[in-house]
Amino acid sequence: MEVKLSKTLEEIHKLFVGLEKDSKDGGFDGQLLEELINLIASLEKTEDPILKKLSRYKDSLTPTMTLKHFSTIAVPFERYLKKSLTDDDFLISSTDRDHLVTPRTHLHFIIDNMRSAFNVGSIFRTADTLGAQKIWLTGYTPTPHQIQVEKAALGSTLVMEWENKTFQDCIRELKSKNFKIIALETSTNAKDISLDFDVESPTAFLIGNERFGLDKDQLELADEIRRIPTYGVKNSLNAAVAAAIAGYEWRKQLAEVQHVL
Repeated sequence: MEVKLSKTLEEIHKLFVGLEKDSKDGGFDGQLLEELINLIASLEKTEDPILKKLSRYKDSLTPTMTLKHFSTIAVPFERYLKKSLTDDDFLISSTDRDHLVTPRTHLHFIIDNMRSAFNVGSIFRTADTLGAQKIWLTGYTPTPHQIQVEKAALGSTLVMEWENKTFQDCIRELKSKNFKIIALETSTNAKDISLDFDVESPTAFLIGNERFGLDKDQLELADEIRRIPTYGVKNSLNAAVAAAIAGYEWRKQLAEVQHVL
C-alpha cells in the first residue's frame, strides 16, 4: 500500500475514534466531520475495489446522525485496517477433551451487531463449555471467517454450529421452532437473571451491541428481558461476560430440574 494512501486510512481511523469518543447523539464537531467525509470521498480515486466501495459511506455521514449510526459506519473501516481488539493474544490454551461429556442441550445464542471479534470468539468458547447447540450471528457481527474470532474462540468455532442470518429471519425461524427468546439488557422492566427460567423449553439468549445494546423493536420481539445486577458505578457488564453469566445460570437451573425429574 502506498505511503500516502496508508496515511489517509490512518487519519480516517483516528477521526472515527476521536469523533465517536467526544460526540453525543445529535452533536458532532462540524470541522472534524467534514474532514472525515472529504478523506473518505478521496478513496473513490484508489484502485482498491474495497476502498472504492467504502468511499460511498461519505453520503451517510451527516451532522444530525445518531452516534449509533456513526459507529455502525466506522465498523467496516476498522475491519479493513484490522484495528480489532488484541486481547486474544494473551489467552492461554489448555488441554481440551476430545469429546462431549454430555449431549448438547437446547440452548442457543443470538449475537446482533456486535463489534468486537474478541467478544464474539469469547461467546463461542462459552457456548461450547455450556454444551449449547448453536450460535446465530446477525447484523454486522463478525463471523469465524475473521481470524480474530477464531483466535479468541480457541478452536470452539470448529465444534459449535453457527449461522449468519438477518435478525428478522433468525427470530422468525427460532419462534417457528418454539424457542423462547430471552434478551439480555439493562431495561427497567427486565427480570433478575436469577429468577426461574422455563428451562424445559428451547431457549435463545439475545445479546446486542456492546455500547448500544438492543433496540426497542428488538426487545418487543423477545419473550422476556433479563438483567444481571451490578453493584458498582457501571450499570452493565461486558457482553461476553453477560452471556456467560446468563448461560451458566440457565444451565444450573436445567441441572436442578433434571435432578428432580
